[in-house]
This record gives sequence, C-alpha cells and structure tokens, in this order.
Amino acid sequence: MEKIQEAEDFVEALYAFVASELRRVSDVTYSREGVKITDARNHLFCPVENAVTDEASDVYLLVDLCHTDEDMQTVPDKMRMWRVARNYWTI
Repeated sequence: MEKIQEAEDFVEALYAFVASELRRVSDVTYSREGVKITDARNHLFCPVENAVTDEASDVYLLVDLCHTDEDMQTVPDKMRMWRVARNYWTI
C-alpha cells in the first residue's frame, strides 16, 4: 500500500509540474520542451529545452505527457504519468 501512495504522490507532483510548464510554454504540440525526472522519490523535476523523449534518461517531451481534451486543449495526462511511475515503483 505504501508503494501505491508513493507512486500516487509522484503522479500528482508530476501532474502539477507539467501543468505549470503548459502555462509557461504557449504551444507544446510542436515544441521540444520537456521534463527530466531527476529524483522520482523526492519529486524533483527540471525543464529541458530541445528534448526528445528518452525513458532510459528519464526525459519526456511535454507533449508526450499530455493529451487533447474535448475542448481541444492540451492537458496533462495522468494515465501516461502512471505508466511513467511504473518505471520507479512496482505497482
């Protein structure tokens, strides 16, 4: 149960970080802006410019952590973030 809570806390922190980056970056669809997960357990993330998604290096493009909602807005995708969390926790 503790691992699930840790993963849930990670997802919430990553969601908040990606949401703040979406406000900063005007259009992520064609952007190379990304996020590097420097320490998943302590929820430490860094913005990365000119990124490509590289799971082995813990770098993800913002667009890869988002989806388009029914209003055609780009929003963070919690399901994708849960898949990322599985790289750190066995859940």
